[in-house]
Amino acid sequence: MLNHTERSPENAAQRDLYIIDGVAPFFAPFIDGSRQNWSKAPLSRLPEHGTISVGRMKQICDEVDCYCQAVAAIGYNAITFDDLAHLTLFDFYPYLLSRMVHAYQKLFRKVFAIAQKYGLKIFITTDLMFLNEHITTRVAGRKRDQRLRALFVEALERLFDLFPEVNGIVTRIGEADGHDVDAMFISELQIRTPRQCNQWLKEALKSCENRNKLLIFRTWGLGAYRIGDLIWNEKTEQAAFSGINSPAFIVSRKFGGADFFRFLPLNERILNSSQAQIIELQARREYEGFGVFPAYVGRQYEQFRDSLKSCSSLRGICVWCNTGGWSHFDRLSFLPGSSPWNELNTVAAYRLFSSEQTAEQILTSFCQQRWPENETARLTEMVSLFDQLIDELWYFRPFAEKSLWFRRLRVPPLLWIFWDTIIVNRALRLVVRTYVDEPEAVKSRDRQQREQIRSLRKLIRDCGVEQEGLILGADTLRMLYTLRRFYLGKGGVRREKKIASRLNKYRKKHPQGFLVECDFSPFHVRWVTAGILFGLLLRSQARYRWFDRLILVPLTGWMYPLLKRWQRHRIPDLAERQALGLELFFR
Repeated sequence: MLNHTERSPENAAQRDLYIIDGVAPFFAPFIDGSRQNWSKAPLSRLPEHGTISVGRMKQICDEVDCYCQAVAAIGYNAITFDDLAHLTLFDFYPYLLSRMVHAYQKLFRKVFAIAQKYGLKIFITTDLMFLNEHITTRVAGRKRDQRLRALFVEALERLFDLFPEVNGIVTRIGEADGHDVDAMFISELQIRTPRQCNQWLKEALKSCENRNKLLIFRTWGLGAYRIGDLIWNEKTEQAAFSGINSPAFIVSRKFGGADFFRFLPLNERILNSSQAQIIELQARREYEGFGVFPAYVGRQYEQFRDSLKSCSSLRGICVWCNTGGWSHFDRLSFLPGSSPWNELNTVAAYRLFSSEQTAEQILTSFCQQRWPENETARLTEMVSLFDQLIDELWYFRPFAEKSLWFRRLRVPPLLWIFWDTIIVNRALRLVVRTYVDEPEAVKSRDRQQREQIRSLRKLIRDCGVEQEGLILGADTLRMLYTLRRFYLGKGGVRREKKIASRLNKYRKKHPQGFLVECDFSPFHVRWVTAGILFGLLLRSQARYRWFDRLILVPLTGWMYPLLKRWQRHRIPDLAERQALGLELFFR
């Protein structure tokens, strides 16, 4: 356990929740190099013939023990497990489904006992609301929403009665299972308005208050429906939380106005909230390599920590150290063969918000303890250089630093790298060229970063730690340099041939590296036209323009199907085959 300077007693009393996700042990039986959805534990894959084998149950419990011991030693005092659906046994379930739920309940009794052994509070995740064919039939009719609310409250009460050791739930309303999820339980977006959200919360909170449990409510969403701007819009939040003043209620907010990216300012709702809250941080960077190589969060999270020193409503943090996105990169944090870089970020997140240590001090201390036989200065230099190169080559900095909003959402500062896939096409090139004011200056900085990659390679050779992931990271950065030439310079045939040659070398050397989807077919929209179009569609601040309220938000909901039909070949297949699809952003 790293040494650190504790905060003052006043702050220590306020910051009492240091939550970490517990999905990693449940992936352990399925690590095979295939692409997986890391957003939820793969619980549906555990049963065989309606039950969970003794061997598989033992494997998971052994991994849970190893995992809980490690995260408790760091200082985390709470853990989340997926999910409410698999622990809820309704009376109307048929025999086979009831048998499977009993199997999950048997497994989780063991899992909860392990978490308790290490002093960890237990929270259960859930979407509003999980469904299967039996629930769908049960709630059908005019009063569907009311019946769903009643079932959700019943599920909470059954959970708390059966497992009194559970301290509460963590629920989200703005995202659900996607097209790519094939499981016995599927969640769908149910909450569409702030008023509806308020009704659900008040009914659920009654059950939590009666049993002295916490309801942690995630404001994260993908912009669908009128509730879709809850993450940043004060008016929406006021309506959703109207009349709620409960000791059982805690709001959970991602640190920025979008997903877990760099270059995002701290979400202003965190600074201005009157509700008790926690801030969500990510250690396994789903948009920055999944922990294959260092993507250190210390610098960014330290800035957030310092901005929140006087935030009296902040109860703590929730760190996602293995959760998020689709990827074939499958190293599990705090388990055999884990990623030290995810573990570095997990340690840094806790230390930053529980002590006065700096990101640099935490990095140095981690490297000293993890690799005592290696030269610490060389290791920290390597991590810092990866940090710099991700800033400069992973993101198009001039674009990433702009505040752009479309409908109810902030446009992500990273558009061309999506989980483990890099996208290259002329439509995205048009976006980059529109918002990067001085592409030649960026190209000049890129050439400097190419020299830094050479320095990075030398550090990797000399650092004395596992090489494979680090080399993959350096080679991916070098490939990104080539791809950026297409986005920032001329995109002719010669450039396309250079890209094809570089990709061929990369794929031969790293068959399990990043995927690259290239489409060089013409995109017949001129820059001037694009500038006008983007000026209409995108705004530079969160606050809506009259054009957004009266025209853009109402009309784009039905325009997207037409756009999709017109430009079907332009929409990357990745965007349609995974998660909830692009159409969600237009609802």
